[in-house]
Amino acid sequence: MSKRIHLWLMGVLVASLVLPVFVPATARAADEGLHLVTSPLPINLSVAPGKSVTTDLRVKQEGSTTLKLKVTLYKFSAFGDQGKPEILDPEPGDDYFSWVKFDKPVFDAPPGVWQTIKMTINVPKTAAFGYYYAPVFSRASAPSTAGQANTNALNGGTAIMVLLDVASPNAKRSLQLVSFTAEHRLVEFLPDRFFIKLHNDGNIHAVPHGTIFILNGKKQIGAFNINGELGNILPNTNRIYENDWTDGFPAYQVKMVDGKIQYDKNNKPEKVLKWDWANFTKFRFGRYTAKLLAVYDDGKRDVPLESSVTFWVIPWRALLVLLLIISFVGLGVFFSFRGVWRNATRRKRSRR
Repeated sequence: MSKRIHLWLMGVLVASLVLPVFVPATARAADEGLHLVTSPLPINLSVAPGKSVTTDLRVKQEGSTTLKLKVTLYKFSAFGDQGKPEILDPEPGDDYFSWVKFDKPVFDAPPGVWQTIKMTINVPKTAAFGYYYAPVFSRASAPSTAGQANTNALNGGTAIMVLLDVASPNAKRSLQLVSFTAEHRLVEFLPDRFFIKLHNDGNIHAVPHGTIFILNGKKQIGAFNINGELGNILPNTNRIYENDWTDGFPAYQVKMVDGKIQYDKNNKPEKVLKWDWANFTKFRFGRYTAKLLAVYDDGKRDVPLESSVTFWVIPWRALLVLLLIISFVGLGVFFSFRGVWRNATRRKRSRR
């Protein structure tokens, strides 16, 4: 059983399964004395069995002196339901590591200069489906920890995720919608959060995308995209996508002070209710329906994934204040009319 190494690199590698290949992205090393920037994140490759494919890995170190770096090959998987990458050592039987060659496994990296390393994958005719590589850049002089228990082999390294799709007639792209839920079935004010849980029961990574429509009765009043960055779901893993409906008045927003998020005692972002009167017409009250319409490409066609969930928006405190005001006004009117009626009754009696 290979050693598992959880890599949390400034939160960027968490996004590496999410960012599309054409978006420049960066990841920084964990070593305080090593500042590396890599691009792109991630890389998606497709090749036929028996063919080769080459891609460029780019890295830049932002220190003050030239460093000697190395590139080491690991694999990755998805950790948890949020699609966070988990870097893993190769295991016995992982012969696909031998397919990979780097033109510069060790190289000098002057400060502020992009270095390009060519990664070539020679795919045998027997290959099929998906392979998930994690080339890691680190100091060449760093001591090797291969074979040592309870050590972090990626200390001071930063990775690029490479997803390789080897075309095969037996490839199965299949996603199942496990659940579509609302965080709260009743909220006082927006936002309300929706969770889409998908499971990949195929043998190749797949990419869902789609839209959540917000309906008030039969009228559509809002819509927002899911997985707009086209992140992959790896085989035999789950993935939960979270989306907020925030288009309301008033609405809770994360509290910011001097451009920094403020956290409560439980280390959760504090929220404040914002009354933006320009959005007064977006006052939300009543029963709503969130309708999910997502699709994925199974290699032949777009397969739909549909579901819906109902929820309520009831600003009960605002309604309570309004009810109290109406009650006070009503009581004032009642007592005023009662006084007028009593005076009129006394006058009528006095005339008799």
